[in-house]
Amino acid sequence: MYQALLRDVRQNPSERDFEALVWAYLGVNEQDSGDYGAAETAYNHGLAAVHSQTADNAILAALETHLAELYIAEGRADDAEPMIRQAVAALRSSATPDRVSLATANEDLAVVCIMRRKLSPEPEALLRQSQTLLESVYGPEDPRVTSSLLTYAGLMTEHRRYAEAVVPAEHAWQILDAHSPSVPKAYLASALNVMAAVYYHTGRRDKAESCARKSVDLATSSIGPTHPRLGLYLANFAFILKSAGHKNEAKAVQKQADAILNHSPVSGSGGYTVNIASLR
Repeated sequence: MYQALLRDVRQNPSERDFEALVWAYLGVNEQDSGDYGAAETAYNHGLAAVHSQTADNAILAALETHLAELYIAEGRADDAEPMIRQAVAALRSSATPDRVSLATANEDLAVVCIMRRKLSPEPEALLRQSQTLLESVYGPEDPRVTSSLLTYAGLMTEHRRYAEAVVPAEHAWQILDAHSPSVPKAYLASALNVMAAVYYHTGRRDKAESCARKSVDLATSSIGPTHPRLGLYLANFAFILKSAGHKNEAKAVQKQADAILNHSPVSGSGGYTVNIASLR
């Protein structure tokens, strides 16, 4: 459908913004399917279509944010950071700022800071701003507010403030569980992967194993058996199994993870980068 739209829109040179928007959606589709190379190509085509627009152009900001999120998924934090900072600056300076887009960009920048080990004080402030913005749009109990909560739990884990990671992670899961029929399975899988890490580091190994197993099952059924994110979830699950003494199962799970990760770019984020676009 997107390819058909592109063929139509290219017949009208005045529809460059619409062409860029179609490329953005096509890129998100490719990224969610795990084809990161095709996603990057689509985003770059979209950026080329709006290259003459001003920095606060909404479509330009969206494309830059999506491309930066792709770089995050590939562990390319150095490439992602300047793009995200540019998007954040443009969104903040806009006469009519898009609160959801700004919240997303703030969170992405926080994730980049965490990946680059810039743990204080910027990421925490960005995540609090993101949470406030999302709650102002959707309310405090909407599933879309859980992304910044889960990333905050990841930040606390990186700080080794493990006990402080439990409350935001469990709060996020309570919201998601209450709305589970309407929440994409891929997002639930990502959240459970965060929960597994939080429980592992706070010594609740049985709950960690349960969450990790459910994360893998949900990811397998939603994003497929070869997606790079599944490789990350499998690797985390294998680590938890090994620490619990289940060496044979851990070995088999790690073999699955290696088969995916050896052929795919993977997230270097530690597992708390959630697929923000999946809840838009």
